Amino acid sequence: MLILGFAAAALVAFVVAATVAWLVARNASRLRLVDVPNERSSHQSLTPRGGGVGIVAGVAAGILVLTFTVIPLARDLAALLGGAAAMALLGAIDDRRSIPARYRLVVQAAVAVVVVILLGGVGRLPLPPPLDLPLGLLAAPLAVLWLVTVTNFYNFMDGIDGLAGGQAVASCAGVVIAVWSVGAVELAIVLAAAALGFLLLNSPPARIFLGDVGSTSLGFAIAGLPLLAPEPGRPMAVFAVAVGLSLFLLDPLETLFRLVRARRPIGVAHRAHSYQALASSRERHRVVTAGLVLAGLVLSLGGGLAYNREWLAWPVFVLALATFAAERFLAGRARGAARLGPQ
Repeated sequence: MLILGFAAAALVAFVVAATVAWLVARNASRLRLVDVPNERSSHQSLTPRGGGVGIVAGVAAGILVLTFTVIPLARDLAALLGGAAAMALLGAIDDRRSIPARYRLVVQAAVAVVVVILLGGVGRLPLPPPLDLPLGLLAAPLAVLWLVTVTNFYNFMDGIDGLAGGQAVASCAGVVIAVWSVGAVELAIVLAAAALGFLLLNSPPARIFLGDVGSTSLGFAIAGLPLLAPEPGRPMAVFAVAVGLSLFLLDPLETLFRLVRARRPIGVAHRAHSYQALASSRERHRVVTAGLVLAGLVLSLGGGLAYNREWLAWPVFVLALATFAAERFLAGRARGAARLGPQ
């Protein structure tokens, strides 16, 4: 019965996400949800956005199926879903009206604070022994920082077709094999199914984009999944998710460092990310997306296995760093080739 319930919830999430994303794409002009290309864009023509509404609707539908057929909605899961819904609402408004970054950040931080108050923080540094040092009074503030950082970095990485949706599926696969709580597995399954439904319309070449409504709520939900783990296992749950998100964390971090070092404004649209250098043309999106999502899947599964097999933690950590180093190297070569131009 449990397996059938999860399967039904996943199917409903998939169908609802695909259907709602299709409806948004069909009515994008009327809804004022059309993405106009700018300096950051990897597309050259007007494209519908706001497809993340489909993922939000799919997750809601899938959770409802589980709640009324298999598992009552737990308080902790409800708190995380509420936080993700708030991020989706903020993103939807931003997709329509373009809220200044400082105001978005204030609201995101406020939502993260409420969720951490309800779920608790992370008591130890999310690294394998012997570096899993106690955080003491920093447990809650660093949990808030984790939620806000992943939310925004995930948004930064939503720049080529299929990448953010594919990484959501990869991250959720790692959570499912780790099984640190029933609530985390519930959300991971319906979130992955909804993301797959959206990818029917977002795989290269995309017919609709996530929009902030999708990228920020996805980032927040994925970052919040470790907070559904029992408190003693929470640091390793954060570690597992962070390993799976390595490319989504290290690419923005390294990019911000380079922009600051070059004294370039970090709040202006740009194409300085490594994944953008690799996907230098729309034709390369499919290959780059497939490669990065596959890497994310391997790392997510490795992180999920490391949650229950501590001896795997350091090898998986090294693999994550090596994977990003390889991406960074290839991106550097792509930038060099672009500067030289056709020979």
